[in-house]
Amino acid sequence: MSEATSERSAARRRRRRDRLAIPITLLILLVVVLAGAWSVGAFAADDAPGPVVARADPLLPDLAMGPIEDIAVGRTPLGEQRLRFAATIVNIGEGPLVVRASRPWVGNEDWRVEQWIAERSGGFSVSATGASLIYGGDGHNHWHVKQVEVHQIETLDGEVLGQLVKQGFCFFDTDAYRADLGDAPERAHWGARGCADTLDTRVRMGLSVGWGDKYPWHLLDERIDVTGLPDGVYRIRQIADPNHEFEESDEGNNETWVDVRLTTTADGLRATEVIEAGPAP
Repeated sequence: MSEATSERSAARRRRRRDRLAIPITLLILLVVVLAGAWSVGAFAADDAPGPVVARADPLLPDLAMGPIEDIAVGRTPLGEQRLRFAATIVNIGEGPLVVRASRPWVGNEDWRVEQWIAERSGGFSVSATGASLIYGGDGHNHWHVKQVEVHQIETLDGEVLGQLVKQGFCFFDTDAYRADLGDAPERAHWGARGCADTLDTRVRMGLSVGWGDKYPWHLLDERIDVTGLPDGVYRIRQIADPNHEFEESDEGNNETWVDVRLTTTADGLRATEVIEAGPAP
């Protein structure tokens, strides 16, 4: 083999090595970035709310929906008519609603969702649930429990005409609701940090006794499309834990409702008038 041929062969081998080195380097950098973000975002292994004990005398939560407020219809630049309202899920039970979820690694969508139930003598018993999580890429940028609430508009005889666009909720203490309940804390205990981030492998949510989590009317997906709905009287119904995935002391008080009259003004805008509201929990 001539010297020139040998040099050309060596140059080709160097070019092949260089081409391989680029994707390998990028892969290593990606792993480093993900590992760093994971280590910063993930909760520590001792993030449990208390020691795990055997089930004995549980202090169960009791989920309900607070009064439906701030009801109005807005119109988008494209002419869509959207019914908006505030929604508040509340806990009026003896114990907090505590939910912890984990997954094996970043990118895995197989979350294990558990309910941690306070025991009267101290500690928590743990119960597996059928709940699942969904990531809220709607400006919230955190994890939600899928369908822990359902909001819908229906006829007075129960035909469902539309449901809220939002498919999941991350709940935590935002508003004191029933300070008269014995174990209601004076200040919010559970916060938004527990909703975690896209790279986290652990999520922890909670709703204290006597507290509620209020979703204001103006949030992105807090709406129901009523564009084609004729004027008339309709019922807005809200349901907490509609699939009964979490253990409660009372499964019969999870709903609230309000009857509203929809009308159309002379300029084509929709107006709402509250006719009757269901009892507050």
